[in-house]
Formats: sequence, C-alpha cells, structure tokens
Amino acid sequence: MPASGPRVDVRALVAALALATSACATSGALLEGQRAERERDYDRAVIAYTRALQERPHDRNAQLALDRARLRAAQMHFAEGRRLTRLARWREALEEFQIAYELNPGMGDLDRAIRETREAVRAELAAQPEGRTAIEALIEQSLVAAPPGLDLPQGIELPSSVVFSSESARAVFSALGQLGGISVVFDAQFRDTPFSGDLRGMTFDTALAAVAASTSNFFRVTAPGTVTIIPDTPAKRREYEEEIIRTFYLSNADVAETIDLLRLVVDMRRLAPVTATNAISIKDTPERIDAAARLIRAIDKARAEVVIEVQLLEVDRQTMREYGLRFASAGDNSDISGGDSAVVDSTGDSADGLGLSIDDVGRVSGSSLFLANPTSLLVRLLETNSSTRILANPQLRTSDGVAAEAHFGERVPVPVTTFTPIAAGGISQQPITSFNYEEIGVNIDITPRIHHNDEVSLALEVEISNISGTGYGNLPQFGSRSIITMIRLRDGETNILAGLIRDDERETRGGIPGLSSIPFLGRLFGRTRTDTQETDIILTLKPHIIRGLALEEDDLRPFRVGANTAAGAPPRAGAVPSNPPQPRAGRPLPGLPGGPQRPIAPPAPPDAR
Repeated sequence: MPASGPRVDVRALVAALALATSACATSGALLEGQRAERERDYDRAVIAYTRALQERPHDRNAQLALDRARLRAAQMHFAEGRRLTRLARWREALEEFQIAYELNPGMGDLDRAIRETREAVRAELAAQPEGRTAIEALIEQSLVAAPPGLDLPQGIELPSSVVFSSESARAVFSALGQLGGISVVFDAQFRDTPFSGDLRGMTFDTALAAVAASTSNFFRVTAPGTVTIIPDTPAKRREYEEEIIRTFYLSNADVAETIDLLRLVVDMRRLAPVTATNAISIKDTPERIDAAARLIRAIDKARAEVVIEVQLLEVDRQTMREYGLRFASAGDNSDISGGDSAVVDSTGDSADGLGLSIDDVGRVSGSSLFLANPTSLLVRLLETNSSTRILANPQLRTSDGVAAEAHFGERVPVPVTTFTPIAAGGISQQPITSFNYEEIGVNIDITPRIHHNDEVSLALEVEISNISGTGYGNLPQFGSRSIITMIRLRDGETNILAGLIRDDERETRGGIPGLSSIPFLGRLFGRTRTDTQETDIILTLKPHIIRGLALEEDDLRPFRVGANTAAGAPPRAGAVPSNPPQPRAGRPLPGLPGGPQRPIAPPAPPDAR
C-alpha cells in the first residue's frame, strides 16, 4: 500500500522554478538601480535601469524607474551646471548641461543655458585680439568709401515729410541739393520731366539715385560739393564715364578665386593679381569698382574655426557591457548611429602582451569597427572608471573645410634584399639589404564643416593598421581596417568610435618551488593558468566652435550693378509710388524753408545752359 501524503505536481514546480529564475535574472539590475537611487547616485541608477530594460523590454516597472531616474539625474546635472556657471567654469558647466539635455530634452531654460554657455566657451577658447590693427581699419575704411565720381555726402537722412507730386525734375534735384548741402547743375541736354514720389526716411544718396533712375538720368560728382545731372543715353555715358584704377588687398580670400568671381559676377575684364601682397588691381568704371568693393567685402572673411577634442581610451570590455553599450560584429544588422559610413575590416591574430601604451597602440586587433553615439553620461563614466586608461588626448584646431590629422603609432622596419652584380671576379651577384618603414597604429583624418546653427559635420576617416603575424623568414605581416563616415554633431556633443578590440593573454605558473621546474616531472607538482583580458580602444570626438563666420547685415543685402545704376544703396521697394500724397496748395515743399511751392534751382554756369 503506498504511503499517503500530499501529491506534488512536478510540472507546476518546474514552472515556478523557471519563473523564479527569470525574476532573479532581472531583479539584480533593478535592485542595483534602487540601491543607487537611495544613495542619490542617479547616474548609476540610469545605467542600471537601462540594463534592466534591455534584459526585459516590456517590464513596466523598469521603464517607470528609468524615467524617474533620468528626470532626477537631469535635475542634478542642471543644478551642477548652474553652480559651475557662477564660478565661470564654462566648459565643465557645458558638459553638465549637455548631460542634462540628453537625459531630459524638455527641461525648461535648458536650451537657453546651453546656448549662453556655448558662447562663453567659444569666447574663452578663441584667441580674441585686442582690436583691429591699423592696416585692418584702413582697408575696411577703403572698402566702404565711394569711388571718385560717386562720393556723395553720407549719413544725411531726409525729413519724414519729403513727398513730391507732379513736380519738375529740375526742382526736385535742386531741392535735394539744398537738403544735402551741395550744388546741383544740369547738362545742356537735360530734359525736364514731371516727377512724383515719396522720399520719406531715405538717405540723401539713395534719394538722389532713385530720382535719377526714375527720370532717366544719371549723376556725376564733377567737383567738390557739385553734382551734375546728365541724361542717361549711350552718348552721354561715353562722354561722362571715367575709368578709375583701384587695388584691393585681400586678407582671407584666395586671389585666384576672387578674380574668377569678379569676372563671372561683375563682368570685369581688366584686372590682375599681385601675388606678393595678395592683392588685385582693377581698372573699370566707378559703378563696377564700387560693386567689386561690395563683393570683396562680403567674401573676404576669416573662415570659421573649431577645436576638436580627440581622446583615445583603453577600456575593459566587460565594463562597457555593464554600462549597457552594445557592440556590432561581423554580419550584425543592428542599427548603429553616427551617419552613413563605409567600413573595411581585416581580421588578424590578436597581439599578445601584458599591457598597452601609445607606442604599441597599432597592434590592436578585432573583427569590427563601428560608430556609436552614447550619451555624454556614459562617456564620463568610462573616463572616471578606475580600469580606464587615457592613451592620448590631443586638441586639434582647424578651420572650416581644412583637414586635421592625428597619428598614433610607430614605424616598423621591414628588410628588403636586392641583388646587384659585381664588376669583376668572385661571385656574380651580392645581396644588399635595405629597410622600408611601415607605419602602424591609428591614423585619423578629420575635415570639419561648420554650419550656421552651431552644428559641425565631420568627414571622418580612420585607419587602423597592425602586425597581424609573421610570414616567410619571420617577416611581419600587416593587417589594416578603415572606416569612412560623415557625422553631424552639435557644438560640444560627444561621439564615440568603438569596436577596436584587443585580446591580451597572460600565463601564470605556480606550484611547489623547485619541483615544478623539473622538466617533464614539473607538471605533476605545478599548474599553469592562462588569463585572457579583452579590452577595447575607443575614440571620442567632441567639437567646440570657437569662431563663426563674421557676417554683417550689409553682406546679406543685395545691391544693383549695371550701367544705369548709380552708386549707393538701392531705393526701397515702393519708394516712388504712382499716387503719392498730395501736398496742400500754397505750402512749401517739405523740408525746405518757406517760400514759393516750386523751389528755385541755383544758377547754373554758362557752359551748362
């Protein structure tokens, strides 16, 4: 008779054990995050909850805990950034604000704090001159000065009530002359026509150009304080046109490119470079010379500059796994951020050794190279980890569109033997050995492109070369991997290049002293232990814009150029309306002293009548 007692459902027991095992598999990360929260170490809590969510993507508790930790960590970093700004430690404050933004982009006042701190960092990094040199001020003054024949009084604004309605063109020119403090004379073939227009708020030179264009005339400064109004006909253009010569000294623009631009845009033909002084001499009409000056002033700008912080780190691969960083391998189709890239892999044998220094960084090996874009928080944790070694930390300063290069590694001699004939006697040939030096290591080429929204595009080319083994005659064999990509980062954002794996094997022998060293019998009294340490070499890039393109409002404003346009700013749109306001009868013209409504022109010289 079988013993009586409760029956155990084996299937239920197995299911319960499986459920408990599954819960324990994820509770470790959750418990670690909760412990970090209690200690107010919110950065560690974010990492722990992220790892827990990766293990169980549909765990609602892990998701809520991660959101809570990210919010508290963002507040902590934002407060720390505020404290650092009060101490004028701008770069550290920017890093804190950047971490806060990556954790919680919707935090109020964070965008403004990042923008203001970036400006402070830019001002701190840039080598600010005390002021323009005397020659810079002189060249700037010459570019804004009007050429001979168009040098009218500048800065004179007309009254806000200057309106003409069907007035004589001669009277309008004479009135403008009185307002500008100059004498106005007329060519003998000048034809008086009615003019209606609203000149309120215009400058004197702009108003004179507008009235001349509206009445089919042009003007020339024929004497100091005297302007001649001339009918705009081809014959009169040839009669009054004078060509002038002017030399422009360039500070930043390329002479050849500037000459091509002037020939295509301004249609200049008589110009020549002055290579010794980086200048251009031009002979043309005053209008074209003035147009060339405006164009040269707009393009002769210093290029934007950026400082790229490059950091080469050696990190324990297990540490990176603990932080939740995933790695790509050959044939992996996982999404890798960082822009479109082309990767070339070459697998070689791992280099054996007991350590890694900047001298043997070229001997790294692995199966994949990839770009990742973790948060600045992860980069900071890697930097502060006790197992992380900083191998190099250069700062590359370069201009927009100019490549910057950084090379880490060494040159390995490779023997090359050639046979040369002997002139007389003995053997017919003798060997001569020479050495070629092959560079191994990490070669980085970066070409930045600075955008107007404070973002930087980096055309990145990284090549990793190493000694992959030995061949015939113990000659070294070289392996290489390269990656070519284009990434776009914000000012102060960190990007990481990872996957440069290195395997170090270390053998440790122990046992009974003396007996373990006996040949053949030593194995009975000792043991050999082999440890493999997998490390990763990661490359971080962080751009800082230190100088942007110094554009001014005049550089963006269009201007007229042509035979029928006088110098000066173009008339405003709608400056000459078809139905202007009508002045009251008997009232003097606006801006003129009392008297008859039609102004009296100053007497013209006898040769001009």
